[in-house]
Amino acid sequence: MKRHWRYLATVAVVAVVAAACGGGGGGGGPSGTEIPSGGIQAGGTLKLATPADIQSGWDPAKEYEIIAYELYRCCLSRTLNSFRLEGAPTDTNPVPDLATAMPEVSVDGMTYTVKIKPGIHFGPPFQDTEITADDFITAFGRVSSDVGSQGGYPFYFSVIQGFDDANGDPAKITGITAPDPQTLVFKLTQPTTDFPFRLTLPATAPVPAHAAEGHIKDYGRYLVSTGPYMWEGSESLDFSVPAEQQKPVSGYEPNRAWIWVRNPSWVSERDTDPLRPAYVDRIEVAVGGTVEDLANKVDAGEIDFVYGATPPSTQLQKYLADPQLTSRLHAEPTGAIRYITMNLAIPPFDDIHVRKAVNYVVDKDGLRRARGGDTVGELAGHWIPDMLTGGLNAGLDPYATPNGQGDLDKAKEEMKLSAYDSNQDGVCDDPACESILTITDKAFPYPEQNAILTDSLAQIGLKLDVRMGDRYTFMYAKCQDPTALAAFCPSVGWGFDYADGGTYGEPLFSSVGIGSSDYSNLGASSKDLAKWGYSVTEVPSVDDKVSACSQLPVGQERLACWADLDKYLAEEVVPGVVWLFDNNVVITGPRVINWTFDLSGGIEALDHIALAGGGA
Repeated sequence: MKRHWRYLATVAVVAVVAAACGGGGGGGGPSGTEIPSGGIQAGGTLKLATPADIQSGWDPAKEYEIIAYELYRCCLSRTLNSFRLEGAPTDTNPVPDLATAMPEVSVDGMTYTVKIKPGIHFGPPFQDTEITADDFITAFGRVSSDVGSQGGYPFYFSVIQGFDDANGDPAKITGITAPDPQTLVFKLTQPTTDFPFRLTLPATAPVPAHAAEGHIKDYGRYLVSTGPYMWEGSESLDFSVPAEQQKPVSGYEPNRAWIWVRNPSWVSERDTDPLRPAYVDRIEVAVGGTVEDLANKVDAGEIDFVYGATPPSTQLQKYLADPQLTSRLHAEPTGAIRYITMNLAIPPFDDIHVRKAVNYVVDKDGLRRARGGDTVGELAGHWIPDMLTGGLNAGLDPYATPNGQGDLDKAKEEMKLSAYDSNQDGVCDDPACESILTITDKAFPYPEQNAILTDSLAQIGLKLDVRMGDRYTFMYAKCQDPTALAAFCPSVGWGFDYADGGTYGEPLFSSVGIGSSDYSNLGASSKDLAKWGYSVTEVPSVDDKVSACSQLPVGQERLACWADLDKYLAEEVVPGVVWLFDNNVVITGPRVINWTFDLSGGIEALDHIALAGGGA
C-alpha cells in the first residue's frame, strides 16, 4: 500500500486499539535500564520480516511507502514537526520535534517561521556536526530535483516560493531562508493552513551538506541518521572520497536485509526527544519470502512479527479462534482504503458506464474474505475516509449490492449504456475488452483476489490479462508509470500522508500525482496522453475542485469541500472501485509487549514496542 493517513484537530476520531500486552509509554533509556513510567525494560533485538524490499531504496526524497514512512518517523529521521503517540486514541496533531515550538504564522498566512533546537547532532559519521537551518534547505533542494519527482511527493511543497523552479538547487528556493543557524523562514505563494503537517513528511528531514552528492539513485544506502537508530555500519561511511568510491552501509542489503542499531548521537542527546522511547537496541528485518512462510516463522517464534503484510487467512482464523492466542492479534482502523484503479485513457475504461458496471459486478465481500474476512476492515463505497471529511459521507455507496457480493443485473444495465456493447446485451463485445493488461502483486492475497475479479468481470465481457510480480519493483512501478499502459491495477491501497482530505485529493486524483500515485491518469492533458502513446485524447479532471478545497482554511468548510469531492468522484468520475476501509492487522510473537499503534502513520509504532525482559 502506498502512503499514510494523518488527522486534523478539527475532526474527532476514535481509534479502536487492540489491548497491548505490556505497560504504557514513557521515556526510553540505554540498554538494560528500567523505564520508570510503565516499568518497561529496554534492550534486545526486535526481529521482523517483510515479503519485499521497498521501492526507492530508502531515499527519503522519493520513498513513498507506508512501511518506510513509519521507519523514518520512529527510527531514522527526525523532522521539524512530528507526532506524539502516547495515549489512546493517538493524538494525530503535529507537535514540535527538531523545532522548539510550532511555527509562528504571519497574519496573511503566507509566512511560517520555525526555530530549531540547538545542540542536536547528526548520527555517525557526522556526530560532530550540529543540525542547522541549512541542512533542512539541503533536503528541500533534493525534493525539488529529479530525485524527488521519481515517485515522491514534491507537489506538497509547490506552495513554497521558487520551489518548482529550483530543479535541485536549494539556493533557488527563494521561499526558504535561514536568517541564522537556528531559524528557518518559509514564504508561501498562497495561504496553506496544513503547512505544519507538511513539515512532518520524511523528505523534509535534514541532510548534511555534501552527504547526498552523487547519490541520485542510492542515497538510502548512505543515509545519515537523526533518529534513535541508524543503519548498521554508518560509522564507516566516508564522504571525503568521490561518491563512486564510497562504500555503502553494511546494514542495508537490497532485497535481503535491513539492520538498524542505536544512534550514539541520539543516545547522548535523548533529552531533546520526548516523542520516541526507542526501547529495543537493535532492529533486524529479513527481506523476502512468502507471507505464508513468514507467518510460520511468527508461529515458531523465529521472528516477532511480519512488517507491512497482512497475515494469511489461515493464520488469522487460528488466532481468532484460540483465546490463548487472541491477545497477540492486533487489528486497528487506519483511515486507509484498498481499491482497484482503472486507467481512464485506455479503452474500455474511458467509458464511465463500463467503470460503473465494474463497480456493480465486483464481489467486494469475496475480496475481503480472501484477505481474511471482517477483521481486515469494513467494505467501502466512497473514496475519502470519513475521518477526513467529518463523517459527512458516512454510508455513501452509489454501487451498493446485496452483502457487497456484486449485482450482475445492475452491472449489465450499465454495460448496455456503454459504447462497447454494440448489441446491448449487457456484455462487452468490443475488442478493447479482450486481454486487458492487469498488473498485480504476486503475494498473498492477490492471486486469490485476481481469480475472483477475473470471474466477476468475465460476466460482463471484460477479460483480464493478469501479470503478477513484486509489490514495489514491479506492481507499483508499472501502475504508476503512465507509459507502461497498465489498464487495470487491482492490488493498490492508499492512506493519508497527514490528516487532511488533500492527501487523498492531490496525490490520487489531481494531475500532480500522475507518475506517482494517480494511477488512473485522472487530469492528464491531451498533449501528455499523445506523448505517452494513448489513443484516447481526453480524460476527466478534478484539478479545479482539488485546488479550491486546498485553499480553504482548516475547519468545517474545508471538510465539507473534501466531502463534496468524494461524492463527485464516486458518482460522476468513477476512477476505480474502492472496496475496503482498511485495518492494520498484525500477529505478534510472545516476546512483544507494549504494542502501540501509530494512527498518524497507520501502522505499528516500532519505537514504542518493547520486548519482554528487555529481550533477554
